[in-house]
Amino acid sequence: MADLEQGYDLKGQDKEVEHHVHTLELLSTDTDVKGSTFQRGIATFGRVFSQVCGVEARGIERVANDERQPPTSNTYTSIFLLWLSSALTGNNIIVGLYGPSLYGLDWNQAIICATLGVVLGSMCVGYMSTWGPKSGNRTLVVTRYFLGYYLSKSCCLLNICTMLGYGMVNCILGGQVIYTVSGGRTAVPVGIIVVSVLTWFIATLGVHLFQFYTRYAWIIQILTLAVMIGCAGPSFITSPSPSSNAHRATASDRLSFFSLCFASGITWAPASADYFVYFPPTTKSWRMFLAGTTGMSLAMILTTLLGIGLATGVESNPAWIEASLASPGSLLAASFSNLHGFGRFCAVILLLGAISNNIPCTYSAGLNLQMLGRYGPRIPRPLLTTLEVVIYTVCAIVAREHLREILENFLPLMSYWIVVWLAICLEEAWIFRRGCDFDWTVWNNSHRLPMGLAAGTSFLFGILGAVLGMSQSYFVGPIAKTLPQNCDLGMWLAFGFTAVLYPAFRYVELHIVGR
Repeated sequence: MADLEQGYDLKGQDKEVEHHVHTLELLSTDTDVKGSTFQRGIATFGRVFSQVCGVEARGIERVANDERQPPTSNTYTSIFLLWLSSALTGNNIIVGLYGPSLYGLDWNQAIICATLGVVLGSMCVGYMSTWGPKSGNRTLVVTRYFLGYYLSKSCCLLNICTMLGYGMVNCILGGQVIYTVSGGRTAVPVGIIVVSVLTWFIATLGVHLFQFYTRYAWIIQILTLAVMIGCAGPSFITSPSPSSNAHRATASDRLSFFSLCFASGITWAPASADYFVYFPPTTKSWRMFLAGTTGMSLAMILTTLLGIGLATGVESNPAWIEASLASPGSLLAASFSNLHGFGRFCAVILLLGAISNNIPCTYSAGLNLQMLGRYGPRIPRPLLTTLEVVIYTVCAIVAREHLREILENFLPLMSYWIVVWLAICLEEAWIFRRGCDFDWTVWNNSHRLPMGLAAGTSFLFGILGAVLGMSQSYFVGPIAKTLPQNCDLGMWLAFGFTAVLYPAFRYVELHIVGR
């Protein structure tokens, strides 16, 4: 939505809506006679909906330099706060639980692995977000300049699955918290629907509400997490004890947890530039990189470390054992149990983080849907947003009993394709396009963009590396089977295969094809 990209600046919004409505009308007439009535009906709906509700009408069309917001003194602060607010969420706390509970790491081992993992993942997000002001294009539109027009559509489809998966996870977690806080009187599906409706309302209708929310929600979220630290912190076990399972931890366990934390951060990279296309092209990339990396790193370190602490204290706290056996959301709510009524209130406040995390997920998935086909840009994004919310709400209700398994397998699985995509983007930008000027106006011209033959071949080899090295509950690759303990090397083999092969394939492609 416009507030995300504009750094929460409403200035010029009416002019922008008018421009995008005009764009929709032009698109609706650029069609055959048979489809003109339907196209015009969609455009009319988009115009009325935008004017009445104040939503952003622009889809994946490039934002020209003269349409950008002027530079402001709080540009980099808004970038920092956007990532800070979006990452202060309960699903990152759940990721932290896996360090001690699944991989047998003690406090020190888990903290080191988690910190290094989330910082590295945040750096990837911070770098990719800089392409928004540079190009005025969304992240996976910029990818067309690296992977080609058609291969980028495959990445769009994969990213839709990633964003909808995050939406499903946040809804399940919110539903579990509401169920626990209500003492079982409110069913989990009801809580899921509540989180979904609030997400849909803010993401689609509440432009002004979301601008206010993203500016100040981080304060409420941090205060709530501070209360959790004060309430649950005394139960954290920060040194190994004979009763702990830390002696089981091996190098494979440490690498697996590091990879999981890295995956939880890097999954935002394919959407990171979407929120900054309205920033002026004069935005300094290095300052933007630092602001984004710092905001996301701080939020993810805080939440992941809280999860690690909760996991270390489960064995010594009978109430936490019972809650953890029920669901991860119940454990989060149980961490406030000593505060009684105020604790239940704090647990509900955690839902703000889930909603804050869901909004950009839903927004980016809608843009990716528009990128899939020729007629995608002609469908108003609010309609696509509604469709997405319905899809991940239904999935959340169906899969509400399997949040642990979803997080354990979903994050690594999504990271496999993302590291392949990232390797191609980095090498294309740093090796083959270094110092070159991009013609950002040809973003939708398949004949002016790379053919993507080298990228496509490298992508296949990268996926092959992921299959060979992956170690999941549903499949263990042949390389992973040779290790003393099953260790998930899929992400690293995928990145390595791609990074090694792409330069050679790309040199051949440039020599033969010339673009």
